[in-house]
Amino acid sequence: MTLLAVLLALAAPQAQSIDDVQSPKIDAAFQSITAGRPQEALDALAPVIVAYEADQAKEKRHLYCGMSVAETIAYMALPDPDKKGAVALAPGYCTALYLKGFALIDLNRIADARAVYLRVVSLAPFHAHFLSELGQSYRYDKNWPMMLDSCKRAEGVVGFASDESRKKETALAWHCQGYALTELGKLDEAEKLYRQCLELDPDDAHAKNELLYIAERRKKTT
Repeated sequence: MTLLAVLLALAAPQAQSIDDVQSPKIDAAFQSITAGRPQEALDALAPVIVAYEADQAKEKRHLYCGMSVAETIAYMALPDPDKKGAVALAPGYCTALYLKGFALIDLNRIADARAVYLRVVSLAPFHAHFLSELGQSYRYDKNWPMMLDSCKRAEGVVGFASDESRKKETALAWHCQGYALTELGKLDEAEKLYRQCLELDPDDAHAKNELLYIAERRKKTT
């Protein structure tokens, strides 16, 4: 390649990735959720998810969401018994699905939200936050064993979280497990987890409140 060709190639505008195009729309949906407008978020996310799925339509390999470098490496190393291979998608698709699930929870469409969370967990099985949110969805059905199982799985993969978010994701998984254990009457186990939360963050208000609740429950049974 001549020097002129190299310079022209460098100067040529680069095509935007699908994440570049959809990211502002995902951010806007997030803002709608935080502002308490879940239906608005759902409406905004619908074409975003359609665009991602159209982009993936011809892909025959196993799909994963590369939410982090560590996760992506782990997904590419998973067994491939059917020899299809695997591909790591950019994070935007799973982020959009996660926000859709969150908005559906806010609209009290629990079964629909859980279906979305199960999808996103299948795409990002080592993403602790998605697993914790799936676990939390079982709280609405009072399905404490399923809540506990999902949040234990979340705890098991917090090592893939970034250094900045690992403590938060660990606490989230412990909060979720503690809630389920409390409802199952396993107060000693729940208390232990909440105390671990306070070791991570002495100002963890959620853990403090749950410990007070456990203490009150014990008083009523003595």
